[in-house]
Amino acid sequence: MNINSILVNIDIVTGSYVNGRMQPVIYSFFPNVSPGYKIVEKPPHLKYLPVTLDTVANLRTYISDQDGNLLNLRGEVVTIRLDIRQK
Repeated sequence: MNINSILVNIDIVTGSYVNGRMQPVIYSFFPNVSPGYKIVEKPPHLKYLPVTLDTVANLRTYISDQDGNLLNLRGEVVTIRLDIRQK
């Protein structure tokens, strides 16, 4: 498996860079379990990124590897908690 980093992406943010390219990444981490095992990850500290919209009607979250390839989670349930604060 060639996954070195797991990136949590959300299409309404800006200000995050991966390898010098702007990408909508809100969190990146290195998996600490072997493939097939449940990953439980909690950011050690929160960092707020600018939201690109005045009103959020919908948003898209997705999980990719360090190269931007979507991860095949084989139907596993993923829970992502967002903390959004107003300016």
